[in-house]
Amino acid sequence: MVLNGMKQQRKTNRFKLLVIGLVLGVTASVASVLVMANQADTANTSAMPDACNSRAFAEIGGPFSLVNQDNVAVTDRTLLGKPAFIYFGFTYCPDICPMSLQTMSLALEEAKIAGGKKIEEIQPILISIDPERDTPASLKTYVTSNGFPERLMGLSGSVQQVTAVAKAFKVSFRKSVPEGSPAKDYVMDHTSIFYLLGRDGKLRTFFSGDPDPKQMGQCIAALSKSGL
Repeated sequence: MVLNGMKQQRKTNRFKLLVIGLVLGVTASVASVLVMANQADTANTSAMPDACNSRAFAEIGGPFSLVNQDNVAVTDRTLLGKPAFIYFGFTYCPDICPMSLQTMSLALEEAKIAGGKKIEEIQPILISIDPERDTPASLKTYVTSNGFPERLMGLSGSVQQVTAVAKAFKVSFRKSVPEGSPAKDYVMDHTSIFYLLGRDGKLRTFFSGDPDPKQMGQCIAALSKSGL
């Protein structure tokens, strides 16, 4: 009887050890999955460039009313439903504006390469800060220049309209005449910033200075995956 009791106790102990082993194994597997998921989330977060999350200022942007290169009225509400990539410049700009628009084009291409979603729906826009010379007709010729983004839209308007939209986007500009040049050969000194707006018309991020188009594209791609 004692021997049978000892055998039964050994079986019970072996069963308990087996159950404990299974529990520990399952717990370890779940923990492993959670760690891997956390590492993946961390990797995704670290892959997002800082500028993508830290520059969505609510006070930048707002209502505007302008006309495009086909002399059709365009307002901020016209753009709702699709992202917009905006740069302020002017067609008589000798170098900075053309280079900036080429940077915009390269950034959009890089966004596609980086796996961005629906990048082709982003509307590239040049808003002129030189309404005296940048008529719809002159803009129409300019926006089709080689190297500029496909479907680039040119916007202009009256001095009052252009001043209002520039103020909304915190863009400063002023007319200056190079020394020794006639007054009609003035240039426009202006803020050089790229603004990326979401489908709701609100600022998602902006790029200032002389940004790297590859980094810009990666940022745009990252934002597009989270619902630009």
